[in-house]
Amino acid sequence: MISLDLFTRFQQRLAAVGGECYLLENLAEAAEVIAAHTALQAKRLVVPPKFSEYDPWGEAVSLLEAKGIQIEEAQSPASVADAPAGLSHAELAVAETGSILVAENSLEARVVSMLTLTHFALVRVDDLTSMLDEAGERLQQLTQVGPNQRHYISLITGPSRTADIERTLTIGVQGPKALCVLIVKDWKARS
Repeated sequence: MISLDLFTRFQQRLAAVGGECYLLENLAEAAEVIAAHTALQAKRLVVPPKFSEYDPWGEAVSLLEAKGIQIEEAQSPASVADAPAGLSHAELAVAETGSILVAENSLEARVVSMLTLTHFALVRVDDLTSMLDEAGERLQQLTQVGPNQRHYISLITGPSRTADIERTLTIGVQGPKALCVLIVKDWKARS
């Protein structure tokens, strides 16, 4: 189990770059936070293809549908671009930087974290690490040639941001305007 200090450090680092984070008991609580979020006023949430089959996150789909959220599977970048919200999962969260590591094998899954206006990311509490150096071992596992190899890997630190030549910062021009990381202690859904 993680220490509260580790979560607090992650939360502070993520908040410093404009993201938000919650430490939740289970998937039901995660569904509550997602459903209550202002990004879901349109009640539409895009997920990677076959997300309902993802272990351990698939049960979140039925929990969200029970709250009246319309779940759409990503089909193409155009179908995802500027959707009000997207839900994916992260392989790792790094307290040192407030970053999450997203690793997918299809473009359709990848664009959920890149093109929606708000990106919700589920992370197992066991996957919260202290230092960026600790992500190296996971990166080696994810890039190792074989059936579990991932082809699209991104380290995401906060909402998308860019600045012009005069250093005027703009949020969400080339990616999500908001990032909400949901760290889940018990990732098995409860009935």
